[in-house]
Amino acid sequence: MTRRLVLIFFILMLMMLYADQNLVAPMVITLREEGIIIGGEQDWYYYAGLLATVPVLSGIATTFIWGYLADKLSRRILFAAAVLTGEIPCFLTAFSQNYYQMLLLRALTGVGINGAAPVARALIADLYPPEERGKGYALYNFGSGFGVLLGMMLAAIVLTTGLSWRIPFMLAAAPNFVLVPLFLLVIKEVKIGYAEPEIKKLYDMGIEYKFRINLREFATALAATPTLIFIYLQGVPGTFPWGAIPYWAPTFFQKTWGLSEATATMIVFVAGLGMMIGYFIGGMLSDILQRKGFAKARLLIPFVGILIGTFTMIMLLTYPYPYGDESLPALIPVLLISLMGMVFVTFAAPNVPAVLSEISLPEHRGTIFGIFNITDNIGSAFGPTIASFFMVMFLAWGFQEPSNMKLGLITISLFWVPCALLWLPAFRTYLRDKEKLRRLLRERERSLESVKKEQ
Repeated sequence: MTRRLVLIFFILMLMMLYADQNLVAPMVITLREEGIIIGGEQDWYYYAGLLATVPVLSGIATTFIWGYLADKLSRRILFAAAVLTGEIPCFLTAFSQNYYQMLLLRALTGVGINGAAPVARALIADLYPPEERGKGYALYNFGSGFGVLLGMMLAAIVLTTGLSWRIPFMLAAAPNFVLVPLFLLVIKEVKIGYAEPEIKKLYDMGIEYKFRINLREFATALAATPTLIFIYLQGVPGTFPWGAIPYWAPTFFQKTWGLSEATATMIVFVAGLGMMIGYFIGGMLSDILQRKGFAKARLLIPFVGILIGTFTMIMLLTYPYPYGDESLPALIPVLLISLMGMVFVTFAAPNVPAVLSEISLPEHRGTIFGIFNITDNIGSAFGPTIASFFMVMFLAWGFQEPSNMKLGLITISLFWVPCALLWLPAFRTYLRDKEKLRRLLRERERSLESVKKEQ
């Protein structure tokens, strides 16, 4: 019951925290028209892109610290602190009077969102045993992913009802001002490493697992675990499309296909539903296949999913949509393509942290996920801005709007191909690194049992 209760809080808190993350994207044109997004006919793309880039950069700058503290201090308290760090500036964004005020508050929100991520992922590994972590991280991704969808829904409601763009920021932040105190009141501390079979046995015997991170030992372990490096590297190119496409897609659908803001947001929302489905299929399928003896399932499923998803995304961007037609027959094909594309490309999301947790010590996982959050967000940070660079570049080459947007988004979606290829070296090292961790934990188990018997 404790695990279930923790997960309920996790899903609700992450849902509201991540609702902020994509609030701006559906409202780019509205913010431009109201003068919040500044710039001329061409360079306004850069200013709009920075509203997505800067929050991720501020998160990258601080996420390692959050992860390291999660290996030293109470993960429960740190998670609550990170959520509040994100939600307070999210709420205050509603009161922005100009572009630079909004940019600063977006940056502060990014600190909280990217602080919560490594702490939450480390806690998931404390709650779920290795063979169930695909499901555990699927639920984590469901909370954060559905939050992004919720943000889009809030923005869509505002766009269709004529309410102020400021309201969604207040609605997204407010629930966590209640949920965070309840979380601290109801949830007790989750013991570090409790879900590892060897460590659980020690806790059940009354033996405390007291190992905590030492940076020198951590650096040695990192250098000796090549699978960690490969998983980190694949996240860099893989997140460029993740940063760019969801941010620019609503504007692309409006300018290229002649759709309203609400209809464009609906297509992105359906794609988000595909993400939800992909999280569960990717995570659960790898759990099932591993239990059936397919030892490298957590690697093969992301590899195949990313390649199929890349092809599907390019198919969506090049679809010959009838301009301005918002009828259901016209929308159904693109809704299906966007749904299926996101199902496949998100197979990696629950499997990446599952792999990282299977090859790292419990007392290293906050820091491991802090570093992963850096590599996993470099693309997210620069994706919107680099996409805008491609769009401006194609304009300079003579392509007119909106063709420049289509070509820019196709170009950046191709970054998923090197992402998929960087999974291949891990096929040679993953099982060896995984067994090395199990061997070390068994040694620690025997050593601590011996000490207990001698006392």
